[in-house]
Amino acid sequence: MRNIFLIARREYLERVRTKAFIVSVVLFPVLMALCVAVPAYIASKGAGQKNIVFVTDDAVLGQALVGELASDKDTREMSVTVDAPAESLRPQLNEQVQTKKIDGYLWMGDKPAYYSNSAGDLELVGTLEDALQRALAHQQLGGHGVSSAEVHAIFAPVHIDMRLVRNGMGANALSTYIAAIVLMIMLYGSLMFQGNAVSQSVVEEKTSRIFEVMLAMVSPKEMLAGKLLGVGAVGLTQVSIWLVAGVLLSSPGVAMMHASSEYTFHLSAWNVVTFVICFLLGFLFYSALAAMLGSMVNSNQEAQQLSPFINMPLILCVLLFQAVLSDPSGRWATILSLLPPFAPLLMYLRIMVQTPPVWQIALSLVLMLGGVWLVIALASRIYRVGILMYGKRPTMPELLRWLKYS
Repeated sequence: MRNIFLIARREYLERVRTKAFIVSVVLFPVLMALCVAVPAYIASKGAGQKNIVFVTDDAVLGQALVGELASDKDTREMSVTVDAPAESLRPQLNEQVQTKKIDGYLWMGDKPAYYSNSAGDLELVGTLEDALQRALAHQQLGGHGVSSAEVHAIFAPVHIDMRLVRNGMGANALSTYIAAIVLMIMLYGSLMFQGNAVSQSVVEEKTSRIFEVMLAMVSPKEMLAGKLLGVGAVGLTQVSIWLVAGVLLSSPGVAMMHASSEYTFHLSAWNVVTFVICFLLGFLFYSALAAMLGSMVNSNQEAQQLSPFINMPLILCVLLFQAVLSDPSGRWATILSLLPPFAPLLMYLRIMVQTPPVWQIALSLVLMLGGVWLVIALASRIYRVGILMYGKRPTMPELLRWLKYS
């Protein structure tokens, strides 16, 4: 045990003293915040002025559409000109679209059609559909004696404040959603970063032949255990700093500062505990795989080429992020959150947005522990042989022989 702790201490101090560690602790959350905030800010500003021509032989409907778009706060930057259809008008409009004098035109025929100079105007078409539907409804209801004020009251937007039932009280759903996104991204980034750090460390020590000296005093199993403990402690230090910052940001004093905003961040003790558990189990699982990979290759370039195969489950979790958020108790969300490669991220996400049954959390925990034990057992067998192998990557038959060595 003494050798294991000495190696762990060396790995820990060697990493936390570097500038890269300090930069990653500070810069990663900032970059993640910018990745969320910048697109949201750009989206809030809209796509800029849009010049559109609405071609219809019904002038009243045309003015109604203009009024609907003008009353919508998200489309006030849209300029709409109403024209009557004519034989020579379509070629003129097509030329104006191609020369970018206008962004597009909406032609009212038997079936409305929007002609544009951009294939990315799908959201704009949806906006025009909603405005045209309201304009037609205004026109039809007005023909039945309904006043304009009554029509506007009928179509006035209704906002529903979504609340989560937690501990007999209604918690803010949006703050929980934001916390789930932020913590999920941090958990993903930390597991990916620390796993790659383990792999690179093994490759660097293997290529520099430091192992040959160290093996005179410690066993390969002690070296692997010490490396996992040391790098794991670095990762735990990193996420602890992030979590403390998150708790401070969600404290009552700070919460009052942004109480007027709908975008709030709330972090509970349960969120912190489950985050740490999922990080530790996920780290042990993926870092053991990374150490096994590092012992099999001969350079960092080879490790980087093969690392996507190890990190593929993490990438898949990110791709399934929205699907799990939409249906956290669905069949596939439940099955994947129980499997060890996906459980650290997907089970944590499910716990954040809609706490699953206790038996599912317990089963996921048991399976994760079993998966960690199996991966470490396999990694230790390959690691003890692979660190002394140079020149070429082992073939599959060779790896199977290494697993059989006692």
